[in-house]
Amino acid sequence: MAAELPLFPLRTVLFPGMVLPLQIFEQRYRVMLRELLESGGEFGVILIRSGPEVGGEAETFEIGTTARFDEVEETPDGRYLVSVRGRRRFRLVERLPPAPYPRGLVEFIAEPPYRPTPESTAAEARLREGFPRYFGMALALTGQWSQPLKLPSDPARLADFLVPWLQLDEEAQQRLLELLDPAERLVAVADVVGELVARTARDLEEHRRTKFFGLGADN
Repeated sequence: MAAELPLFPLRTVLFPGMVLPLQIFEQRYRVMLRELLESGGEFGVILIRSGPEVGGEAETFEIGTTARFDEVEETPDGRYLVSVRGRRRFRLVERLPPAPYPRGLVEFIAEPPYRPTPESTAAEARLREGFPRYFGMALALTGQWSQPLKLPSDPARLADFLVPWLQLDEEAQQRLLELLDPAERLVAVADVVGELVARTARDLEEHRRTKFFGLGADN
């Protein structure tokens, strides 16, 4: 059954469990925030397909993620600095007239139980080995120290946890959000991480080679 949900179209993909900082300054979203703080309700973060993020109506994808406010801070100039946490997937069925913020009729998508397959079990092992390697190399490319990232023990949560840490564009992340079966999602994310490990290893080797020869040229 469809339910009414306030919508917050963004050029960001939110995954269940993900924490997302936001700055709210448009009047329509300040109204939404105050209403939700009073009611304790959820709103929907959904990726923009085309159109503006600020000051207009945007066309969005159909699948998004509900969120609730974790932290809210009001600034002296009336803006809100907030932190929200993703909760559950939803499908947008129909756009409703603004009130004044965007709204829609949505169907909440129940997470199916994780039923491991040989492919998903192998994918989990590849992720637990490959992601720390990718993460360390990605940080090394930007001159940052590698810090251990604690991965969830539940394989059903692993893919959603990892995707926000991957260097992917928004549409690639959206495709992974739209994979509703946890086992299928695990395999897809493991394939992506495998490709990123290989690409990042090449980039890091080239970076180190350039840095080494660059230093040599100055001496």
